[in-house]
Amino acid sequence: MKNFFLLLILVFCALKITAQEECFIVKGRIFSEDSLTAIPYVNIVSELSHYGTVSNQDGWFLINSKTIDTLWVSCVGFERQRVPVAKDSIVDKELIIKLIRSNIMLDSVEIYPYPDYETFKQMIISMPSREPFFVPGLSKRNDEILIHKKPEIEPKVSGGSIISLIYNRFNKRERLKRKLERNRRKFNREMERIGADSLMIPK
Repeated sequence: MKNFFLLLILVFCALKITAQEECFIVKGRIFSEDSLTAIPYVNIVSELSHYGTVSNQDGWFLINSKTIDTLWVSCVGFERQRVPVAKDSIVDKELIIKLIRSNIMLDSVEIYPYPDYETFKQMIISMPSREPFFVPGLSKRNDEILIHKKPEIEPKVSGGSIISLIYNRFNKRERLKRKLERNRRKFNREMERIGADSLMIPK
């Protein structure tokens, strides 16, 4: 009985060693067929040994292959290719693979311009507005309240004293407010002149 188990172990070890010896290293380089330039980052997979690798920036690669095997070579922009390999013809040699570029035909597209600027502007103005979308559990609880909240008008300095008049006259913020108000009135006059009342800025 002991001899049987010993024989069984020896058979398994021999099979394992034989399986390891069946694999050999394939060294190769991948080029583009039309320009003969090296192709980097190409995927190479052995069909029988199930090993895989990627070519480097210069197109070189190393992969473990069976004695008689097939390499699947694929890359974006090139046609997928099957390359048969055999130990007797590959050992001490470099495998050269040339990939063919894949041609993808796209449907024709016709581009039509808008008739004029005013039509384009009116189409943009009349586009329906979208309500904000809030994801439960991700959006903050007060986001919707803050988005729809009306802006608060900062109260001016009360009183008609000399100090308040000086403040309103020379304060940087007050000067900016007056400038914005002048620009708003000028813009509204221009919109009223061309008949675009919907673009006027309210007070």
